[in-house]
Amino acid sequence: MSEPLIIAPHGDLDIASVGTFRAELAQAASQAEQDVVVDLSGVSFIDSSGLGALVEVHNRMRREQRDFAVVAPGGTAAAVLLNLSGLQGRLPVLEARPRPTS
Repeated sequence: MSEPLIIAPHGDLDIASVGTFRAELAQAASQAEQDVVVDLSGVSFIDSSGLGALVEVHNRMRREQRDFAVVAPGGTAAAVLLNLSGLQGRLPVLEARPRPTS
């Protein structure tokens, strides 16, 4: 299996920027057979529209039996919101990006 496709947004992930983020996620999800990792380490703010985009792509990837994960290191805005929203237990959340296999 190939390495996962990494999406790493930066800055605010809110209603103003979620359109671009959703387009990136849709393009990544359309890549045949490739798994997707969304690295939120560089996101300073995320709102419910950003969380909704993550849930949508997670559901699509699950239907296609492909792996999807979110990187949200402890203490970051994304980790806090994922925890508060209850999504921490529903989405595969990692502390760091998976290491490439050789």
